[in-house]
Amino acid sequence: MASNSFRFDEVWEIPDATPQEVWEVLADPDLLPLWWGDVYKEVEKLTSYDRPTVGAKARARARGFLPYELNFILEAVELEPGKFVAVKTSGDFDGHWRAVLTPSGRGTHVALTWQVLVERPILRLLSPLLRPVFAWNHRWTTPRGEAGLCRLLAEQRKAAG
Repeated sequence: MASNSFRFDEVWEIPDATPQEVWEVLADPDLLPLWWGDVYKEVEKLTSYDRPTVGAKARARARGFLPYELNFILEAVELEPGKFVAVKTSGDFDGHWRAVLTPSGRGTHVALTWQVLVERPILRLLSPLLRPVFAWNHRWTTPRGEAGLCRLLAEQRKAAG
């Protein structure tokens, strides 16, 4: 595996939410700063869409614990309501993100896979030396995403009555 290539397989357990409810949040990039604001600082639509659509693109600016930002484009490449979301990324890192949703008890099991190549020149150059640190930085972000998703869905349930 190239030193600038990373793969992360993770699992989130989202209580008290159906796969469809989880899908509606994960499939909408506009919502990222609302539930994963610790990481996603800004998202801007690049194509016009009212609902999640294959081919829809958005520009994102994100940051983990380490003192650098990543800028990239998200493009929805596979969407099946209540089942899965897949996104292609390009920019400071190129790759693929996929979430597979299945019912689990009173909630939803989310199996996530991130497979990326770091392309930002300085980060690519440092990848052989700082690979464990970059991987740690990614693992710092994911519990914040899971917690934020749970929080947003709980707020939506509360607002609905």
